Amino acid sequence: MKLTVALASILSLASSSLAFVPTTSINQRNNAGVSLNMSGVERNPNFGKLVGGYLFPEIARRRNAYLEENPDMADRIISLGIGDTTQPIPEHILGGLITGASKLGTKEGYSGYGAEQGMGDLRAKIASVLYNDLIDPSEVFVSDGAKCDIMRIQQMFGSRVTSAVQDPSYPVYVDTSVMMGQTGLINEETRQFDGIVYMPCTAENNFFPDLASLPRADVVYFCSPNNPTGAAATKEQLTELVNICKERGSILVFDAAYAPFIRSPGIPKSIYEIERSEER
Repeated sequence: MKLTVALASILSLASSSLAFVPTTSINQRNNAGVSLNMSGVERNPNFGKLVGGYLFPEIARRRNAYLEENPDMADRIISLGIGDTTQPIPEHILGGLITGASKLGTKEGYSGYGAEQGMGDLRAKIASVLYNDLIDPSEVFVSDGAKCDIMRIQQMFGSRVTSAVQDPSYPVYVDTSVMMGQTGLINEETRQFDGIVYMPCTAENNFFPDLASLPRADVVYFCSPNNPTGAAATKEQLTELVNICKERGSILVFDAAYAPFIRSPGIPKSIYEIERSEER
């Protein structure tokens, strides 16, 4: 319980905001007396709603401040800030990268731009190994990372939808919703944005939200295992999630980025293990 309270404190956002919406051209001079013209092009005003910048630097700031006052806790604190890799690249992966890069340096091996959906054999391997052939390789898209994908999804649905996110969750779901104009301002009391459905995932509810008690959302973002708690939803819980989304006509965006860490038997690694999940 103490850990839960501490983490909740660390994960709360700062109160300062980023606001930069110049609407007129501004004329200034630098130290050398050279005239400088600032653009009068209006910026996206939704960026001004973002509070305290990106969440992870704020977590790092608070962690460092805490350690300055409590240096004896250095080896006991659990940081839920941005992670980093800790192990070297495995030999077989490194060898593949070197071989692939070396081919590009020869006339015979140079291939130019790759397939826009990703290499066919890689997509087939992903469908087979990560999804146990529950999906077809044609349904796999190899992208440049989760942040970009989430923003692309937001752009596809636009500004007139309501999003639901786990609380706590990966901050990019919320940040991109704000940038797309789906939300109001941040509520200074709750430290949450108006217009987003927050789904509490705490120790009190075994880190799974009471879905029936929450208002409907157009798009539901759900990460299992969750970032940052690590909680992995059971098959029964995910079945409930799929059924409620089906009943309400909500689109479920399932983030399984950490599924390879699941070791407990019977815990789904893909939403496609859940009946009706593929229904349109």
